[in-house]
Amino acid sequence: RNQGLDALSNGLRGIGSFLKKLVLGYNSIGNRGLFTAVEALQTCTKLETLYLSYNDFSSAAAGLGSLSILLQRYEVNLKDLNLSRCRINDEGLHALAEGAANHCEELDLD
Repeated sequence: RNQGLDALSNGLRGIGSFLKKLVLGYNSIGNRGLFTAVEALQTCTKLETLYLSYNDFSSAAAGLGSLSILLQRYEVNLKDLNLSRCRINDEGLHALAEGAANHCEELDLD
């Protein structure tokens, strides 16, 4: 596991209910890291903007699926999701589709 993401996850559990914007672009998060981040985001009920751009999610269909499930929770208030330049493949897009399409006002997959 990524120690940096583990530390971030622990921090988010403490301040997550106040956080409105989180930028995790350019961090080489990958599938396992995405699972860790999504787990921590469970407490971020006021989060409106999440930038995950420039991470390699080409092998992250499972992690993107967990993100999709998170987005479908009624208490999640995410409006803007940026996944630009993440190399998401067809399987990953399929896993993400339902949560992102129905629960985000703005989605960037450029």
